[in-house]
Amino acid sequence: MKTFALMLLMTVSLSLAALGCGDKAQPAPAPVAKAEAAAPPSVFDLPQAEGTKATCPVMGNELTIGKDTQFSEYKGKYVYFCCPGCKPAFDADPEKYLGKAAPAPAK
Repeated sequence: MKTFALMLLMTVSLSLAALGCGDKAQPAPAPVAKAEAAAPPSVFDLPQAEGTKATCPVMGNELTIGKDTQFSEYKGKYVYFCCPGCKPAFDADPEKYLGKAAPAPAK
């Protein structure tokens, strides 16, 4: 019985050493990055209610639509802006900004 216990102890010790679980300190695992939430859409099929999240196609900033939020209607789509200065830039060349705009998800 002593021989069996000794052999078992040696087997476990060797197994742990082979796995690197000896006296060495193990490095801490790298933190797992949280998946970034998808950005809100930049282009909508319908006018949006106050409180809806959107992304400005000019600056890329996330915004919450309010009663004074600037917007443009282009080819039947609604686009909202983070500040009054973005609307004229968009209106001057909408295609420049719609190429990078995130569309609203289909419902």
